[in-house]
Amino acid sequence: MPSCVPRNLLIIDDEAVLCWVLGRFFVSAGYAVDSATDLDGALERVTHGHYDLVISDLRLSGTLSEEGLVIAERVRASSPATRMVLLTAFATPDLGRRARELGVDLVLSKPQPLPALAEHVSQLLSPQ
Repeated sequence: MPSCVPRNLLIIDDEAVLCWVLGRFFVSAGYAVDSATDLDGALERVTHGHYDLVISDLRLSGTLSEEGLVIAERVRASSPATRMVLLTAFATPDLGRRARELGVDLVLSKPQPLPALAEHVSQLLSPQ
């Protein structure tokens, strides 16, 4: 559960409806939420905003794209303490390895049930 001070989340997905649904869900759970639907918007927010956790889709512009990994690299460079979750329908062991090397905390299959995603977010944001 979030503390009294809202934790800041950034949700990145090329499907605006999914950003909206996830945003509403996490706002109702007490989080402050921003979203982006493309790589440029995501990089702008990551570079100039402060987020406790970023949830990003792997593929924002096509079936062979991997913008989520570019975003992960920027998150690590801009804010090393920010936690990162990568959502994808195309998970492979190689993708998981590359994502971890870039600092992604968790790679989850997409679609991900909202209660399960909320539990992962809560665990990642809990004091260690």
